Amino acid sequence: MKIQMLPLKSVAAAAFLAVTSTSSGVVVMLSDGVTPGTGELETFLNTYFDNITQIRHGNYAMFSAVATQDALLGTGTFAGMGLADVVIIGRSLSSADYDAFDAAGYNSLNIPVVSLTSYVARQDGDRLGWHASGATSDKPTLGEETTVTAAGSSILGLAPGAHDLSVGPADNTFNGLGAGTAAYGGGTILATIAGDAQSVYWASGSAVGNPTAATVTNFPAPRLLFNLDNDPNPAPIGGTDLANLTPVGKQALINALDFATPLNAVPEPSSALLLATGVGLLTARRRRARSEV
Repeated sequence: MKIQMLPLKSVAAAAFLAVTSTSSGVVVMLSDGVTPGTGELETFLNTYFDNITQIRHGNYAMFSAVATQDALLGTGTFAGMGLADVVIIGRSLSSADYDAFDAAGYNSLNIPVVSLTSYVARQDGDRLGWHASGATSDKPTLGEETTVTAAGSSILGLAPGAHDLSVGPADNTFNGLGAGTAAYGGGTILATIAGDAQSVYWASGSAVGNPTAATVTNFPAPRLLFNLDNDPNPAPIGGTDLANLTPVGKQALINALDFATPLNAVPEPSSALLLATGVGLLTARRRRARSEV
């Protein structure tokens, strides 16, 4: 299946991001159970996005913790380094760390927040409450298991219909999808797997799925849920966040992050090569033309 070129951000999203991020680069706040400076997610971000100035990587599940506030505000350890521009919550973690309203403060942030698992985004145990349902772990991952919606096509960079985004683990089921598609507030369903949500996007101002768990009724900035399957997840935790994505699935995640956050995706190699080849041919033709005068 051919992957479409990276979609451009909408005018509205671009205008929002111009206000909330710095022109010189983006500070990413990455929360999961991996040692800072290691793990697939940090490598992935540094590889596929070209405007990251810093990744503040740690366990930031407790929103009120000093370390979390320092990472958000550029204080303490990060003094003088500026505010965070986007928060990304990793897949390999204990979602129990985010329950009991411990992470509710993220829902009030006026910057994009990304969750890579419905285990954290769900309403159960007063987690983030992005959707008023739980998580499932029994959907098939073999073949073209993911159905991209018409609304999700331009964001994920894939034609509407069936695609193979996930590699089937040993038990051939996806671990951590969002249950159903009818309890997502004002969110736009981007893709599904066997009727459950694989990815969802909430534009600024969209209604949350469960206001009680979320402690807000609307999101002040974009939110993106892109479920990753890391079952099985061998030690060390966090080492296989992206292991079950196909190349198509990885590009869809890149496209979604490029759309929903201030992160700027590195152009696909094929596009860059074509551009370089075109410039080279044009230069050669001009030199030949001058030599023939």
